[in-house]
Amino acid sequence: MKFAARCLIFVVGALGGVALAAQGKPNLSGKWTSVGSQQGIRELTIKQDDSTLAFDGGPDYQASFKLDGSETTMSAPDKKPLLLKAAWEGNTLVVTVHDPDTRQDIRRQTWTVDGDGQLVIGTEFLGPDAIMSGKPRPPVKEVFTRR
Repeated sequence: MKFAARCLIFVVGALGGVALAAQGKPNLSGKWTSVGSQQGIRELTIKQDDSTLAFDGGPDYQASFKLDGSETTMSAPDKKPLLLKAAWEGNTLVVTVHDPDTRQDIRRQTWTVDGDGQLVIGTEFLGPDAIMSGKPRPPVKEVFTRR
């Protein structure tokens, strides 16, 4: 009986380990549509491979960046240069946007796929971008479903 119980514990533990290993970095490639009445992007197209991610959410919301934590130069909608770093923390992609003029990080985004298979992009405003009209800017959460 003890042997059977040990075997069962081993099998359950091994299957749990396989499930955890399978929960690695998600591939975000595809066409995504916003959920609900959130402001901002309505559709988002993402192309991802092992080293880069490119997205297109309209004329003012496009970028391509490396996923290894190295800096990528991009332009803001007003054509101002920004530096972007993106790296995986577990199964969450963390993207930090840095303003070289102010020498400060101005945004931190997290990109993850939730338990329902939805893409959730959370944006936290930092540095000078954290205040708007004299008030702290609340974080923004955008949710998308894959088409």
